[in-house]
Amino acid sequence: MNVLRVPGLVIVISLLVGAMVIDQTRAEPEELVRAQGLPGSTVGTDESSASTWFCAAATPQSNGLAVSEVVLANTQLSTASASISVYQGAVEPVTGAELEFELDVEIEPQSTTSLRLADFAPDAEIVSIAVEVDRGGVIVEKISSGPTGVARSACATEASTNWVTTAGSTVPGSRLQLVVFNPFPDEVTADIDFVSDVGVRAPEGLIGVHIPARSSRLIEVQDFVAAADSITSFVRARSGRVVVESIQSFDGSAVPLGLSVQSGAPVPARSWTFAGVTPAAGPARLTVVNPSEFEARVNVEVYPAGAERFVEPFEVVLQPGQRDVVELESAGRLAEISSFSIVAQSLDGIDIVAGVEQRPAVAEPDPLADLIEEIEVDAPSTGFAASIGQAMESQRLFTTVDIPEADERSALHIFNPADDTFVRVVARIATDGASRDVELEVGPQRTIRVPLTELATGRYSLELEASSPIVATREITGLSSRSWAPLLPAAEPAGESAN
Repeated sequence: MNVLRVPGLVIVISLLVGAMVIDQTRAEPEELVRAQGLPGSTVGTDESSASTWFCAAATPQSNGLAVSEVVLANTQLSTASASISVYQGAVEPVTGAELEFELDVEIEPQSTTSLRLADFAPDAEIVSIAVEVDRGGVIVEKISSGPTGVARSACATEASTNWVTTAGSTVPGSRLQLVVFNPFPDEVTADIDFVSDVGVRAPEGLIGVHIPARSSRLIEVQDFVAAADSITSFVRARSGRVVVESIQSFDGSAVPLGLSVQSGAPVPARSWTFAGVTPAAGPARLTVVNPSEFEARVNVEVYPAGAERFVEPFEVVLQPGQRDVVELESAGRLAEISSFSIVAQSLDGIDIVAGVEQRPAVAEPDPLADLIEEIEVDAPSTGFAASIGQAMESQRLFTTVDIPEADERSALHIFNPADDTFVRVVARIATDGASRDVELEVGPQRTIRVPLTELATGRYSLELEASSPIVATREITGLSSRSWAPLLPAAEPAGESAN
């Protein structure tokens, strides 16, 4: 039985863009609220839940890796207000930085609005953004479009003294950048080092990196780690808090095109979950990092989407400050499994960080190709995708979607971690000031795949409300790009913990 497809769900959507009002006379914004140390971004659900979002790595230049668009989605029934501040960034410290611009935005109920940074800060090398929202139920995401692909990622709701990014490469044809954003009024000094397949690097030039107040620093990782296929980055602020994102691109010369812009992990956690890994999309691998000073044992469990069979768990032993890369090949114990979800869990109470990356499948060259006059070229393979896992299961999850009607590959993956309970999920699609619900069901320790065009087309916000905690992933696939990110959980009341 196919529980994925619901007839009559494809609808064409028009956007209701909220009004933007530029305020050039607004006073200096108050100091932003500092983070409380959650394992990832969350969405407040009450109207009184004001929030601040940080988008560290945004590019306004058309000749750069990508041009960024910030998308704000209001899932509530009342209008939301957001104050957006954009700050300069560069390879060298930007001292005495002035705001590139400030903007007040009204977001109509159950609607989305967006702005392109090239319209406001065309000359900045890189910009970082703080978005202060006056109520809950608002999602802030960033779409980066460039010659190597399109990347979609949620902005961060947390700043932290320590950050870990799990996916990165500096092999020929690739470029890896880190952006360290200091949104606060005090300057920060940070140390940056790397663990990769070519060794451990603590470059002298990245000891005591100065990040002036309300500015960001752009780090070209290939200047410090050359020709490494897998790089884990550590950013440690000596005082204060920062926000860290990575930009990974592949130019197509040695590997297929790809672009990924993602936030690092601001806080380690006991377990990390990934919903809907599909081996057919290309070689996938799980990176597990131990940022602690103690040895950590990690159990990696694989849950097939269907009922193919039981998969024997992996066990990884990590020394302090080290990481391990688990190749998730569609062979051996994962043979003939079309899709699966993963849970990486610490066995001895040591908090860890885990991320998954997937590169396009590359076909073997045909030795007879040169002898054939007319060759039918296959469609381009999908691009590089990478994501930190989800450390919080939740009964309410949020994301935004933007897909054309003809898209048949983009999908929503929903994983039910309970071993004995079916979970009922209501998917609420909101756009143009209205919403509609779709009911779904997921079996115990199973994952369902729902094509996003079966929910709606165009740009819309998506909220999942489940009868028990779940994890979900939004996968958007184009001709030569792929974006893969967990849905954001609802913020938990004070005193509650997901782990």
